[in-house]
Amino acid sequence: MFNKNETVYNWMSYLKIGLVIAIVLVIFAAMFLPSKTAAPTPQSMQVPFSGQPSMLAALPQAGAVNTPAAIPDQPAWLLLVSGLIVGCYGTIVGIGGGPIILPLLVLFFGWENELLVATSLFIVFLNAGSGCVGYAMQKRIDYKGGIQFTLAAMPGALISSFTHHLINLTFFNEVFGVFLIFLAVYTIMSVGRVDKTDEQQQVLLKEAKAAGHRRVRFMDSFGVKYDYYSNDKLGISMNLLLGFLCGFLGIGGGVFQVPILIFLLRYPSHVATATSHFVTLLTCAIALLPHVFLGNVCYAEAMWMGIGVIVGAQAGARIAPKLNTKVTLYLFVVILVILAVKLFFV
Repeated sequence: MFNKNETVYNWMSYLKIGLVIAIVLVIFAAMFLPSKTAAPTPQSMQVPFSGQPSMLAALPQAGAVNTPAAIPDQPAWLLLVSGLIVGCYGTIVGIGGGPIILPLLVLFFGWENELLVATSLFIVFLNAGSGCVGYAMQKRIDYKGGIQFTLAAMPGALISSFTHHLINLTFFNEVFGVFLIFLAVYTIMSVGRVDKTDEQQQVLLKEAKAAGHRRVRFMDSFGVKYDYYSNDKLGISMNLLLGFLCGFLGIGGGVFQVPILIFLLRYPSHVATATSHFVTLLTCAIALLPHVFLGNVCYAEAMWMGIGVIVGAQAGARIAPKLNTKVTLYLFVVILVILAVKLFFV
């Protein structure tokens, strides 16, 4: 039988999907604009007797503050719009924007690894902080689980901050590109496990209860009740390793947390994205501290994108509860693949 309310709902769903697709297209447009990366200056390309650029010139001086050399000027509107889009989309899928922000910084500025990672972490921190405010107001954050996972990730996050300062990894772009492809493949293979029937959900709840997992029950500001079990031991074990990877790649950790919370710990998708943002905020702050003292963060260049992600994250937190989880995951996969391919040819 024809249901007018259902038809209206379908049209609204299509409208929301179209909005997300438009956001993705704008991201791609920003990515593929003609690059303004300046060629190295003669001062930064001192040529020794061999006729090749000196590697010693690239090494940081003892006690010196890192500053980017030959930074191209990027239009403020481009950085601001990119930040708005990344902040909105990163909050919708709960990743903090790290996998998108760092490749954009590579394309816009082409800095050395240390500056890229530190500045990316700074922008992700702003994004996660703004998103957390929105999710906290919606009462969808599992604080107890988030704090446990953050404490587990803390040692690795601190250690990772010094990695780029001590080791010059010349193929960082390729490493990050392979990571994005791996994540895209894993997400595609796992999307089918997002939605469960009531019977399947009851079986999972019984298994989790028998295993002694922590039970979580609460109601968000929309009146939606959540009742699930969290395997905190598994989450803590995973974050012992994730702390290092998040700081090393400059992504804050949300891109890891969302698949783990949804596919392994069986969090409801909306609670997973909110809790992921909370963990990303804390983990990112820990990984960022050493970079701040080492002078690796390019605050002036990050300002416009930072403002954009703060505003965009608020919009994303409002849009997220209204979107279909599978749609956002598939769009996330498309972005990962495009950015990975782009990194291989930078």
